[in-house]
Amino acid sequence: MTEVLRQQVDLFNAATGGAITLRSAAHQGDYSDVAFFASISGLVRRRNAYGTGAVSGKSMAHIVDTMVKVAAGTPPVSLDPGQFKWIQMNPEVAGTALGQQLAIATMADMLNVALGASYAALSGVAEVVHNATGLSAPEDTMSFSNLNKGQAKFGDMSSQITAWVMHSKSMFDLYSKNITNSGNLFTYGNINVIRDPFGKLLIMTDSPALFLDEAGGVGVDYYAALGLVPGAIIVDQNNDFDFNEESKNGSDNITRTYQAEWSYNVGVKGFAWDKTSGGKSPTDAALVIATNWDRYATSHKDLAGVIVKVK
Repeated sequence: MTEVLRQQVDLFNAATGGAITLRSAAHQGDYSDVAFFASISGLVRRRNAYGTGAVSGKSMAHIVDTMVKVAAGTPPVSLDPGQFKWIQMNPEVAGTALGQQLAIATMADMLNVALGASYAALSGVAEVVHNATGLSAPEDTMSFSNLNKGQAKFGDMSSQITAWVMHSKSMFDLYSKNITNSGNLFTYGNINVIRDPFGKLLIMTDSPALFLDEAGGVGVDYYAALGLVPGAIIVDQNNDFDFNEESKNGSDNITRTYQAEWSYNVGVKGFAWDKTSGGKSPTDAALVIATNWDRYATSHKDLAGVIVKVK
């Protein structure tokens, strides 16, 4: 499991241009804090060469970027030895299959949590949200025009947006509007990464974070696309994978179960996890609450990216 996952993580990081970065780490405690100096606004002033008046001072302030540790694990998985002997199969075959499935599921889980957290954080900043759901059809669905309006939220820093992450419904709406693509860069499980004719990466995944169920009322679903800058989302694997196998008597057959657990840290550029409202070892619900992510970046152009919301 760990070998397969490590290989695919390297491919994924390269294919997404570093917008979503999965990496190895070893964070202690419930959070990972990094303190640094905040930018000083109005650092350059205009002075009167002949004046003698007092000048208001500025101070160096520090801010803290906080990533939160997410606990994950498997349910008990039955691997009863008698079943393999009955069909004359080596149990190692099942172990290999389980490891490969777990690698795919683990990567999907990390991606879904990261996308949910980044959407929640960015959704609380009006300056980075382009909402096309109120437009007339077909302009209310995904189009390059809407992506362009979304990246325009970054103004002169729009070139920093290097990748779009979107649901397959949005991606196919792009295709139907004659935006063609032949460069398939990366496919693993239900995650696909390609590049559009304009040079930006298009990452397609049917993550629940990008599907806004009945957000427009009963029977009206919305979809979100995230335009991300390099380093927008960081997922640190803590290299604390542990597992246990348990054999048990007392039934018609000897039973054996497998259970595993691990953790990883999630961070969103320009936001710090709120330790008070969000708390430690958060649930999936807590991770996607906007108020649990505190914005510390002064300019919205220093955030993780933008959101484009469509039908």
